[in-house]
Amino acid sequence: MKSVITAIDEVSPDGGRRCSMHTVPSPNCSGPVVAVVTFDDAGGTGNHWNVCQRWLTDNPDAVAFRKRQ
Repeated sequence: MKSVITAIDEVSPDGGRRCSMHTVPSPNCSGPVVAVVTFDDAGGTGNHWNVCQRWLTDNPDAVAFRKRQ
């Protein structure tokens, strides 16, 4: 089952939290965590990811979700 984003909550940039989508020291991670994404998938509901700005702008599901808001 595909993950479905149910919420994107922006947070103050936090360099102390690791991006859930890019592991340290990933050259793909653009910086601090800027949002928490809530999603549902086969593993359950209300799952959370800490994400960086690059993930928010590169992930097509995140882009589509934000356009609907």
